[in-house]
Order: sequence, then C-alpha cells, then structure tokens
Amino acid sequence: MATLVGPVIDAEAKSALNAHIAEMSKTAKKVGEARFKVFLFKIYDAELFAQDGRFDRKGPYALRLNYLLDAKKDRIISSTVKEMKRQKAASSKVIEGWVPLMEDAFISMDKGSYADFIHTGDGRVLLTANGKLISEITDSRFITALMNVWLGPKVRDKEFQDKLMGRVK
Repeated sequence: MATLVGPVIDAEAKSALNAHIAEMSKTAKKVGEARFKVFLFKIYDAELFAQDGRFDRKGPYALRLNYLLDAKKDRIISSTVKEMKRQKAASSKVIEGWVPLMEDAFISMDKGSYADFIHTGDGRVLLTANGKLISEITDSRFITALMNVWLGPKVRDKEFQDKLMGRVK
C-alpha cells in the first residue's frame, strides 16, 4: 500500500524535509539542466541536483521542474500515467491503481512556479511546490516509475535526459 502524507503535512515530515534539505545543501551541486518541450510548446525547465554533482539513483538527489506554462493537476496526472504506460513501468492495472496516490500528491502548477521531487535516498520522495512540502511518497515501486519519467532508461526524449543528467551541455 502506498503511504502518502497528503496536503496536511505533519510536523515530523516537515522536520524531515528541513533536515534533508539542510544536509543535502552542504554538498549538492547541479548535475545538469534541460528544457522540456512538446512540439513548439515549452512546458518546463528541469534541473537535477545531487551530492557533489554526481547523480546516483539510490542516493539523495533532487529534481526541480520550473513551469513555463500553467499546468492543471488532471493534465499532469494524465501525462504521467500515459508516460508510465508507454515506458511499461508496471501493468496498466497497477498504474491506474496509482492514480489516487497522484490525485492526493500532485497539484496544479502555475506558470513561474516550481516543483521539487526530493529523493531522500532512504526510500522516500518529498514533493514540494514553491518550497512548501505537499506530500511524502514511500511506495518504492511508484517512486521508481515516477522518477523514470525523467531519469529512467526508456525516456521519451533522450537529448533532454542527456542534458539533465549532465552527459552533454
């Protein structure tokens, strides 16, 4: 079962976020950055941060999406589901089963806002919007599928991923 701390975040989760950010900020450096576009539409600028600027999927890292347009929650969810299915991250039934988790965890994003996916390295992803903690996700299979949208082996835009992961400038 997925564990999610939804829109009402408890003090323990806030404390964990603050401690993690404080620790990571001491050594975190940008790994890479890239702009995600669909046809001619600029959707978001992405930045990947990791300790000493070296990405390790199992270690702590943070992915920031800076939105270049208004993105409605239902569109974010449907796009995420579509990409997970395209990547065959799990069966369609499992992916559809994650939709309630996404409905609780994701929010609409305004142009100029940003979302951080903070992978703590201990089996959690802390999701923030404009610096405010909005959810904590602990379902490891969902976390892998979600982060694979940008960082996995079956990404839609390999050039985007290469830039994000610092393999090319």
